[in-house]
Amino acid sequence: MTKARYQIYYDESKDCVAMDWDGYLTSTQFKEGTEMMLTLVEANKTSKVLADMKDLVLISMEDQFWVVNEFLPRLNEAGVKMLAVVNPHYYYGKVAVESLTVKTNETSIACKIFHNLETAKQWLARTVEN
Repeated sequence: MTKARYQIYYDESKDCVAMDWDGYLTSTQFKEGTEMMLTLVEANKTSKVLADMKDLVLISMEDQFWVVNEFLPRLNEAGVKMLAVVNPHYYYGKVAVESLTVKTNETSIACKIFHNLETAKQWLARTVEN
C-alpha cells in the first residue's frame, strides 16, 4: 500500500490553502491534516482551498461522517467559499470525495471536482463574489 503522507500549506501566490494527500491516511492523520487546513484558512483569511487528492486511497466512513457533521460547519463559518478538489485515482477515494462534494455543496461553499491540478487551479483563480 502507498505510504501515507500529506502536506498542507498557504499558497500566497494563489491566496489559497493547498493540500496534497497521498496514500492511506489513518483517521488521526486525516483529522490532523484537515484541522491544519482550517487553521491556515483562518490565519491567512482566505476563502479558497485547493485539495489535491489524486493519490489518496480512501476516506473512512467514520471520517466522512466527521467531515459532514463536525468539520464542514466550521469550514463554512471560517469563510471558505471555494473548494477545488482533484479527484482520486483510487476507486474508494473517488467515491468518498464525490459523496463529500455533494454534502459540501449543500453549504455556502462551492465545491467542484477536477481531473487534474491545472484546471482546479484555474477555477480557483476566479474572483470570489461576496
